Amino acid sequence: MDIAIGIFGLIIGFITLYYSFFRKPKEELEHLKTQFKSTQNLSKKLQIELACFIESNSCGDEIMFNGVTYTQYLTQLKLGFEEYLSDNLYSKLENHSLSKQIINSMIKSLENQFSDLQEIQMKLKIMNRATSQK
Repeated sequence: MDIAIGIFGLIIGFITLYYSFFRKPKEELEHLKTQFKSTQNLSKKLQIELACFIESNSCGDEIMFNGVTYTQYLTQLKLGFEEYLSDNLYSKLENHSLSKQIINSMIKSLENQFSDLQEIQMKLKIMNRATSQK
């Protein structure tokens, strides 16, 4: 009887180990992909809005914040998009076996980026309203 309990305990231990460390984290990966696409779409939208704002207000060389002009910021936004939010990078998410910790770290990074983009978008909307009221 003791041997049966020991074997049963080992089986439970192996199952727990598998689900904790070796199983592909499908739910986390789906969350990562959703967060990636949301951040990607927001970045695309912000790029369009900023380009329209620059064109309509002829303010490309004016300072947006911290010594960065509107045109410089738009350029960096586009470069960052190509490096960190491209469709090519998105397709690589499926082909790599990422650990749960790496996926969670990537999700956190994307959430921070999304929040920063939302803040810039809000400031741009405020500036759009202020210039349209003049």
